[in-house]
Amino acid sequence: MLIINESALAQMIDWNGLIDHMIKAMIAYEEGNFVQPDRVSMSFSNNTLLLMPAQSGKYFSTKLVSMFPDNPSRNEPVIKGIVVLNSGETGDPLAVLNGAKLTAIRTAAVAAAGIRYTTPENVSSLGLIGAGVQGMHQILAACTVRPIQKVYILDKYADRAKTFISCLVSSLPEVQLIRVNTSEELMEKSEVIITATNSSKPVLADVPELLLNKHLIAIGSYKPQMRELPDSLFKLIDHCFVDVRFALEESGDIIHPIEMGLLKQKQVIPIGSLISGKVTADTSKTTLFKLVGMALFDLYTAQWFYEKAIRLDAADSVYL
Repeated sequence: MLIINESALAQMIDWNGLIDHMIKAMIAYEEGNFVQPDRVSMSFSNNTLLLMPAQSGKYFSTKLVSMFPDNPSRNEPVIKGIVVLNSGETGDPLAVLNGAKLTAIRTAAVAAAGIRYTTPENVSSLGLIGAGVQGMHQILAACTVRPIQKVYILDKYADRAKTFISCLVSSLPEVQLIRVNTSEELMEKSEVIITATNSSKPVLADVPELLLNKHLIAIGSYKPQMRELPDSLFKLIDHCFVDVRFALEESGDIIHPIEMGLLKQKQVIPIGSLISGKVTADTSKTTLFKLVGMALFDLYTAQWFYEKAIRLDAADSVYL
């Protein structure tokens, strides 16, 4: 069995290859070629423990991950955990992967796949709200699929935003990384906007003219009480593309606008339908891709890294 730690995952990242693989996962989801029971969620205080199994093809996986929203104040990442990959033929455990790093990578790859399909090819400016570990991976993946020249960064902790920028400079030497102080400034200057927060109220200003013809990728709201998106956004979009159908039940950014009559359930469409050509998106107008995540993405990501680690002999082995 392979042990694929955070360092090994970082060294093996090939964003374009992994994004292509996430698109395969989206198509598998659209076609129903998987088994994925409801994830088990346990909340205590402000924290969450998730158990997420999935099977597709010749593998199955289980992710055990915790989310501690207050960890940034302790200088700790919000997400921690592991992913176990097993053979679907024999049940043998094949690999244990760092769950926090894998989650950050796969979420960024899924978001970047969404950017491929919901934005014009020539967008060059990106805004990010939420300068955490997830946000860093989001920028790296987004800059792979679009010719981004400027990235505007907003975080409620100014010092964290400064540190965030200093960590990214060497990876993106040709991209301007600019800290901003308000969401209005970020919205005005950015064509693509990524929200990566744990907020319970919208982090974007409720100003329609600042949302017009912008492209939103929202990844932070994964509970009914969480929201990142303002009400006026939903008056500007034709479709709300989602990674999974149960976003209708899990995300406050979907639940709230439907309850308020701002969004119709029939407007909420899995992005696999866009990828497969069942629906189209007018990328000259405002678009929205909302992610909540699912175990199938973890499975496909674990498979991709496991097979690459085997080819490169890039992980340590242990025997049970």
